[in-house]
Amino acid sequence: MTRILMILALCLTATAPRADTQLTPFAFDLHKQFDDCISTPSENLYRKCQDVLTASYTLRREIAYALDECQTANVEGCVTAFKDAGFPADRLNIATLERCEMLGRLEEVDIREVPENSCIEKIARNIERNSIPTSHNTDISCGINYIECAEIIDKGREYWESAAHTAFYEKLNAVPGSSDFSNDALTSHRYYSLLERQHRLRIDLAETTCNIQTVIPHWANTIDNEECMGEAYARIWLNMNAEEE
Repeated sequence: MTRILMILALCLTATAPRADTQLTPFAFDLHKQFDDCISTPSENLYRKCQDVLTASYTLRREIAYALDECQTANVEGCVTAFKDAGFPADRLNIATLERCEMLGRLEEVDIREVPENSCIEKIARNIERNSIPTSHNTDISCGINYIECAEIIDKGREYWESAAHTAFYEKLNAVPGSSDFSNDALTSHRYYSLLERQHRLRIDLAETTCNIQTVIPHWANTIDNEECMGEAYARIWLNMNAEEE
């Protein structure tokens, strides 16, 4: 019992948030979940991946809050906290957690992102990797306190923008070595320049369209614009992949 309590102390002290700390989507790196999502075709890939990001975030959020309860509980209390939160504590071996990387006390450390080796991330990846069923809270606030909703939309927009730019530069960098222009450097350069212009125009058109759609001021204007741009970058990414086929 002493050993288990020591392990829990190492795992849980400062790794979980305080009761008055609200974790939001920006605290978690969900890039792997996003990359896995875009690798599988879907009728509405943008919406599908937003759902994946939301599920991945709420899973980590609820694990964090369960771990928070463990800071002031014994082993049995920690197990109960996970069960009450909708997690199969026995299957997750909550009572015998291995040591996890520390975050430091949340009231003293400005946490930009939960590290990969945190208890939160280890438990979450175990659940995702092994498809362990849970019944945890998957709600996300889009009401008056809409920071969760705003951040998960912004995170999706950020990931799609990065994916679109990565796909574009891969296409662009393939031009100089392409056999299509092996004996025509001038045409190669012109084609390269036209691709750059096309990409910029696609983004300019998307930004203009989204600004027009969200020009009327209201509280959700920023959220609407971010979601519009996320969908636009998703279309740009899909178009570039279709052009390669």
